[in-house]
Amino acid sequence: MKKIISLILTAAMSAAALPVIAAGTSQQKEIEKYPWAAQSVKYCMDNGIIEGNEFGELDLGGNLTRAQMARIFTDTFGLEADKTLEFGDVKKTDWFYKYALTIQGSMPKKGDFFDGGEYVTREEFAATLVKASGGKAAASYTITNYSFKDAADVDDAYKNLLETAVANLYMLGDDGNIRPKDLLTRAEACAFLYRVVNPEADKTPITGDAQVTLEQAQSWAKSKGAADRFIEVAPLYWYYGEQFGIRPEVMYAQAGKETGYGKYGGAVLPEMNNWAGIKIKNPTGDKTEDHETFATPDDGVRAHYNHMSAYVGLAPIGEPHDRYYVVKSIAWAGTVKFVEQLGGRWCPDINYGYDILKMIDNMKTY
Repeated sequence: MKKIISLILTAAMSAAALPVIAAGTSQQKEIEKYPWAAQSVKYCMDNGIIEGNEFGELDLGGNLTRAQMARIFTDTFGLEADKTLEFGDVKKTDWFYKYALTIQGSMPKKGDFFDGGEYVTREEFAATLVKASGGKAAASYTITNYSFKDAADVDDAYKNLLETAVANLYMLGDDGNIRPKDLLTRAEACAFLYRVVNPEADKTPITGDAQVTLEQAQSWAKSKGAADRFIEVAPLYWYYGEQFGIRPEVMYAQAGKETGYGKYGGAVLPEMNNWAGIKIKNPTGDKTEDHETFATPDDGVRAHYNHMSAYVGLAPIGEPHDRYYVVKSIAWAGTVKFVEQLGGRWCPDINYGYDILKMIDNMKTY
């Protein structure tokens, strides 16, 4: 962990000073094939984490070996070498000898052999990344298991560490799958690593000024066939957005997601004025009586904002509902600053925040 702080600072500074890659060069053309990883690839190039081969090619679609992974993590996180080598297939003359010494303590599934030339899977890289960066294994496997269709395919040795990688948004899924056994590409390695050393990159703040007008939001709601009461409550969202300093379009989109645009249809009933599926202090399930009831639509909107304020670390307005205090007692209360982080916290589905962002993007077109 010695280098992690300086690397974060380097990442912040390098955002304005990324390596200049001439347009039309083979490296630029290759980066353009991976737009989702462009920023992270440039960061890795800037910090010497990846370099071109003898032909100048980055080989972003190529796979990463275990020895290469060991070097990356050792150099990035300043890992200390163990005194005794535990692998029987590593010799002092191997170029990766010192890296095998340093990485062995971070390998969740360590056998007698290092197999430095073997390619790394996504699950092994993600789990080792968490340990190498000083992270801890999660207490459960709830978020990954809920969010991905192939979560059961993850090796038991990696599950709780991979859960940490998923919850912290280091590792993102692909069409509802986590693809644990797939070989990791160099582009993916850059993306995973960049999300660790620069955790706020490409995230969407929950707090701040509105970036969507009330009129846009109501036009958007009408286009979705929203219930009249959902359209009519929109001004309250923009009013309380200013009072709390929370972006109203985030809250309104979330209310749309939670209530089916005010049509409800689930355990929560319209007359409960519960715009966000907020539960009572001690629910026993997901029945109607397990959810809060608020006296008026205004009370329900204010409760929605109060509930979010416990997540982001803002003061409530008026007397909060009982569930607010439950959230405040959780270790991560006050740390959820980005819409993307709502997945796994507000809802066990890690894609929850990304779904809200899609709704907001659509709202902006009206």
